[in-house]
Amino acid sequence: MKYAFHYKKQGLKPGLVCADTFRAGALDQLKQNASKIGVPFYGSYDETDPANLVRAGVARLREAGRDLIIVDTSGRHKQSDALFEEMRMVSAVASPTLTVFVMDGSIGQAAFDQADAFRRVVDVGAVVMTKMDGHAKGGGALSAVAATRSPIVFLGTGEHVDEFEPFVARSFVSRMLGRGDLEGLMSKMSQQLGSGDADAAEMMQQLMAGRMSLRLFRNQYSQVGGRGRQPA
Repeated sequence: MKYAFHYKKQGLKPGLVCADTFRAGALDQLKQNASKIGVPFYGSYDETDPANLVRAGVARLREAGRDLIIVDTSGRHKQSDALFEEMRMVSAVASPTLTVFVMDGSIGQAAFDQADAFRRVVDVGAVVMTKMDGHAKGGGALSAVAATRSPIVFLGTGEHVDEFEPFVARSFVSRMLGRGDLEGLMSKMSQQLGSGDADAAEMMQQLMAGRMSLRLFRNQYSQVGGRGRQPA
């Protein structure tokens, strides 16, 4: 869902296919979230074969003019042979241009075995790390990269749909070492305050230089407060 929302903001027209027939409520959850972000989706309460769902869903969304079709499959453990066979069938039907391995950032070094199991079944081309807002340090990310021989492309940093950010190696390593991510903070502030804001630009320069005046702090505090007020 976050992946679709990110690329919708980039100007693409994503569509979602729910191929998760294993988890109870998966279609209802995708339907609700897709409606929130204004992205069309395809799913079925009656069809239990994920490959058939993908075949029909991809065709439907292509007819609708979607230029980014995301197939959401069920999660699976490296010991679930049946689910891995299902994933192989789904991949054969979808013929994806990119297969993304989504990994829980909190599983630590177990990530290597899990990622390697995926790589043996499908051609993994990218890695997304989730739950990076908790205590996860991200060491498992390095294991996933080693196992799949694929780059990390995004990090999930929270439950909300906009808590999803492109992977930047320098920022990631800085956080792993407990030094924080000042560059990431600056980027988010620029998005919230607007790149054309003179005070915002000045504040960025002051923060990067390790300085911050009370005047700038007051101005930005007032701006943020003002953005949260509803018009009368």
